Order: sequence, then C-alpha cells, then structure tokens
Amino acid sequence: MRKKALIMLGGKFHPFDSCGKILVDFLKETEVGEPVLTDDRDAFKDLKNYDLVIVYTQGGKLTRAQEKGLCEFVKKGGGFIGIHSASDSWVKNKTYLEMIGSHFVGHGPVTEFLVKISHPDHNFTRRISDFKITDEFYILEKKTERFEVLATGTWQGKSHPLAYIRPYGKGKVFYTALGHDERAFKNSFFQKFIFRATRWVTNQREGKEVRCGVIGYGGAFSMGKYHADLISKIPGLKLTAICEIDKERLGIARENHPGVKTYAEIKKMLSEDIIDLGIAVVPHNVHSKIVLSLIEAGKNAICEKPFAITIAECTKMIETAKRKGVMLSVFHNRRWDGDFLAIKRIINDGLLGEIFHIECYSGNYAHPGYWWRSEKSVSGGAIYDWGAHFVDWILNLMPGKMETVYGIFHKRLWYDVTNEDQGEAIIRFEGGRYAEFQTSAIAAIGKPKWRILGTKGGLTINQGEENINIVTFVNGSREKIKIPFMESCWNNYYLNIADNLLTGEPLSVTSESARRVIVVFELAEKSAKTGKVQSVPYEK
Repeated sequence: MRKKALIMLGGKFHPFDSCGKILVDFLKETEVGEPVLTDDRDAFKDLKNYDLVIVYTQGGKLTRAQEKGLCEFVKKGGGFIGIHSASDSWVKNKTYLEMIGSHFVGHGPVTEFLVKISHPDHNFTRRISDFKITDEFYILEKKTERFEVLATGTWQGKSHPLAYIRPYGKGKVFYTALGHDERAFKNSFFQKFIFRATRWVTNQREGKEVRCGVIGYGGAFSMGKYHADLISKIPGLKLTAICEIDKERLGIARENHPGVKTYAEIKKMLSEDIIDLGIAVVPHNVHSKIVLSLIEAGKNAICEKPFAITIAECTKMIETAKRKGVMLSVFHNRRWDGDFLAIKRIINDGLLGEIFHIECYSGNYAHPGYWWRSEKSVSGGAIYDWGAHFVDWILNLMPGKMETVYGIFHKRLWYDVTNEDQGEAIIRFEGGRYAEFQTSAIAAIGKPKWRILGTKGGLTINQGEENINIVTFVNGSREKIKIPFMESCWNNYYLNIADNLLTGEPLSVTSESARRVIVVFELAEKSAKTGKVQSVPYEK
C-alpha cells in the first residue's frame, strides 16, 4: 500500500529546492509514491491524510498550533524523518526538540568522511555497509538518552552519531545528520537511509527469505559458481537449487554446495516449490528461453549479461514479466567496478564540466579461442561480450537519449571462428553528444580503455593502469590530476536485488536499461550491413 508523505522544506544555508527535487525523484519510484512538497508550516496543523512527515528545514520558529499538530501527529502513531538541519530548526520549540531528540551545535567544512554502520544486523541497517560521503559533519547535542544509534562518524578524534531512531509516543522518529547539499542527496547510501526510514517509521517489515536457483553451472569462468557464492553472502537470500544439463558439472555443483538441491532439467525444478528467484547463467542464445520459462512459472528472474541477442527477445521478456507481476533484472554487476565508480564521481563533482564525448576500447591481437563465445550464432558476435559492459557504462554516463547508431565490423584474419575480428558502435545522443566503443582481436596497437571529454576537462584510463588521468580547467587554469580507482563493490548487485524483493527498494539495474544495450548492438550490426546510420525509435 502506498504511503502518503509530506516533505517540509525551507530555511537558510542549504539548497532546499534542488535537494527537495532529488528527494521526490527517488521516493516517487518507491511505495511512498510522489510526496507533497511545501514550505508552509501551517500544513502541520492538519496531517490526518499523511502517514509520515519528512523535515529538511533550518531556523525559524513554529507557532503553538504548528508545533502541536506535528508532535501530536507523531505521538499518536505517525512517522517522522528529520534530515540534517532539521536539528537546527525551530530550536525555541521545546516539544519539537524533545521529539527529534538532538540539537545541532556545530559543523566543520564540507569534506569526505566515513559513515560507520553501528549494527549491521539491525533490521534497519541490514545489507548496508560502511560508506563514504562528501557532506557537512554535524555535531549534535543529545536532548534525550532514549535513541538507538544506527551510524556514527569520527570528527577530530571523537565519535559522533550520524543517524538514529527513537520512539515518540506511539510513533517513530528517524534522524540523520547527513544531507547538507546535492552531493549528499545523490549519494546512493544516503538515499537508502531515507528509503529505509520511510519503511521504519511506518512500521513496515521485510518480506520472507528469497529462495534462489541458479540455472547453468558450466566451467566457462565458473560463472554459475560465482553467482551461487554471491547469493550465499547476502542476508535475505538463500541458495536452494542448481540446475545443470552436464552431469559432470552437476556433480561438481553438489560437491561445492552441499545441502542445495540439484536438477538436470529446468522443467523438473520449476515443477517443485523450491525457488522464488531464478538466475539464468547460460549461453547468450538461450537467455530468452530460460528466462521466459522462469517468468511464466511465476518466478522472479535475473539474466546474465547481455540481456539477449535481439531487441525482440528483450521486449518479450520485459512484457511477460510485467504481465506476470515478477521482478526481472540483468546482471550488469560491473556498474560497481572501481574505475567506473570513480569516473561517475569525477563527473558528478563537476571536474569535467558537461560531458559530450566518450571513447571506450577493449581488445588485443590474439586468436579468440575455440568455444561458444567465438560462435556468432550462440554469442551474438564479438561486440556482445565485453561490449555489454562498456556500452552499459556509456549509457549510464552520457546524458540524454540516443538518436542514432552507426556500426563498423571486420572479418579479416580469424576465419576459423565465426565472430567478427573487430567491431565498433558509434552512438549519437541528443545535443550532438557522441560515444564510441571498439572491441578487437586484431589490434596490434591498442588504445586507452577510456577517453572522456567535457566542457571543463577530460580524462583517460590507460590499459593496465589503476589511476585516472585528468586534465581540468574547472578552477580557471590547467590542472593535471591522478585519481586512484575506488574500491569495486560487486556484492552490491545482489544486495540491491535483496532490497528490491524484501523491501521494495528500486532496482539498480532495470530490464529496460539493459535492453538499451541490445538496441545499440542490433542497430550497429544493421548499420554495418547497410552502410547507413540507424535511428533509435526506441528512445522516443
């Protein structure tokens, strides 16, 4: 059931309007729906149509009627979420300060610091790890001893609470000291805090444990085992079944995962009530077949990348999942690679200005090998392997819709396999922005893995390096900077899957976003065959 939320904004020293928009944009994708934004404190006088109130304000004073309306709402069972300067709001209102539980007394300059989760096994913070954020570090004075600290940070040698929960009458209060400006509000962990808070203060609980089955346990990169091991690390997910047609590999699966039921046929596995979520770890040309069998059986489904070989296959899976009311996602786990995370942060921090050009490259000069990934009818072609990751990265960095795709493919040397020797996709976006990805098995001289240009700077990442080379003019003069990669967080994909199925948190990797990758591949191949640029009607 949708929860009705009122967001109260306004005051000094903070970008309330822009942060309020960020808040609305991510909450409207959750069970909260689209909250009501206001700066009219008189709204507190009548809150009977709301389930929770979110306060992101600073300074001022409430009238007696406004304070009473808000505090009585919470005392009688309503939910309250206070963000950052909510503890520096209405400080002369004694009842309000008693309710929120703390009062702001000072802060340092905006900087990056570590947020440490106090109780990882707590229902609120389950599957949330320690994280870094760029923000003001608020120092608080307690107004009550009756609160439970969820997260802390260290400032000049002392530990301070950064998030806590507390009861107030029949209601619940959540407060976080985080949230000075847009940088904090865009932080995925901050958003997770606020989303979890909306559930906590409205007395919602997690769903039951999700039973997971892996379909495909082949020896190529041992990806079936990789998925099974990841699932086993995630609170709220449980590996209950493995399906594999190869008898030898099925025996290995039994040895690696004692207690997990194994099957030689997916039909047999689906005939038993043993899984809620199926993960297809099979060759590309049967992705659609396996995923559709899961969805038609009423199971949630994850498909290994790439989503499929054709756009039509992707669309059929998406539409069938909607019809059956199940979750469908694609394993684009490399959205959490350390270099990509660092690039996103550099762009979000404005070091490059407005991005208008991206180049990516993956390749070498070597025979592709004799296996199914080198067979075009099975793999889809050379661009479908690492290209699935690179194009997904591009589409997540470049703003705006795609307009056209142009493709160039070569078959010049390795005739004993059917994949192309080299492939290139060139994408034009709205506003003339441009991106290209090239993959090659005949590149005697390679190129940087990344080259990105913006209106204020550019970056490169050379093959084999673990630093990002940046040239920026953001401060008015030329600066050269080297920034190390961030830590890769590959568990985050399945953490998000668990959060989605157990709490309703939005998916990080939607099936629609994964289909955009296949749109690029299919149109690039069509372009290469016709010699013509292909328009992208799917973006309109």
